[in-house]
Amino acid sequence: MEPMIVNPLEAFAVLNEDPRANYVDVRSVVEFAVSHPKSARVFNVPLVFFHPTTKAVHSNDSFLLVMNDVFGKASRIIVGADDGERAVESAKVLMADRFTNVSAMSKGIAGWNQYNLPTTTDNRPGVSYASLLTAAKRRNQK
Repeated sequence: MEPMIVNPLEAFAVLNEDPRANYVDVRSVVEFAVSHPKSARVFNVPLVFFHPTTKAVHSNDSFLLVMNDVFGKASRIIVGADDGERAVESAKVLMADRFTNVSAMSKGIAGWNQYNLPTTTDNRPGVSYASLLTAAKRRNQK
């Protein structure tokens, strides 16, 4: 099953009109910290990590742990990345885990910037991957 694809303007509209809509940026922590879409409900949950020297790709084994901790299966989630590929792949992973209201944003952050939509470097607790992962692990130790 393929996820619904939304363009950056559609994603922006949904995020502004639906207070329950969430934007999940699946890029790496560093990519996210440089700049990401500004929204009331934006989160960083990387799908993969890149080795700093070799650039080898490593799966994030805690991706679903964090997503299931932060979101309910029916939550409205728009997944974005640096391009459509990582976003679509992440959306498929979520759909396979029974998330039911997931879409992928085409063109990623470059598309977002192309339309001069607002961005931020906000990486505070509750937004940053480190804070989300820490909370998820604490809650799931029991």
